[in-house]
Amino acid sequence: MKKLNASAIVSCLGCVASIVALILYSSNVSGEGFYKGMTVPNMYLLLIGAAVCFALVFAVNFFLEKSNKVVQVVSGLLQIAGPVLLAVALMQLVAGRVDGLGYIYFSNAEVAAEVQTPENLGSAQTAIASLVSVGVAAVAGCVGAFFSAGKKEA
Repeated sequence: MKKLNASAIVSCLGCVASIVALILYSSNVSGEGFYKGMTVPNMYLLLIGAAVCFALVFAVNFFLEKSNKVVQVVSGLLQIAGPVLLAVALMQLVAGRVDGLGYIYFSNAEVAAEVQTPENLGSAQTAIASLVSVGVAAVAGCVGAFFSAGKKEA
């Protein structure tokens, strides 16, 4: 088995976190509760794009040699593109979910009795979990961008 460098490991973690974020977001939109059917524009595209960027960086680390300058440039761009896509996804997800979270958790007593149903609270918890997972994936991508991709030259 080939030895993986730090960039490959962090890219793999970023890819897994992006896929987890995609699953959580999908369940948040399709599940019962407050956010059912409330999609955020381009969220699927952003999360899938970030996961693909991380997977390609992992592939570059695992299969290609670092001596090729084109490989270095492309892998460097992918290491930047993944976290940028996740940062945009996080900003859009926060913008699309913050009003509902405030409404569910911080309404006055009369409204809270109607709004804080188990379905709505579950939907809010899934929204928070998806926000956290997108944030973790973005941080993993930012950390991974500090490591060089590719095999070391002999």
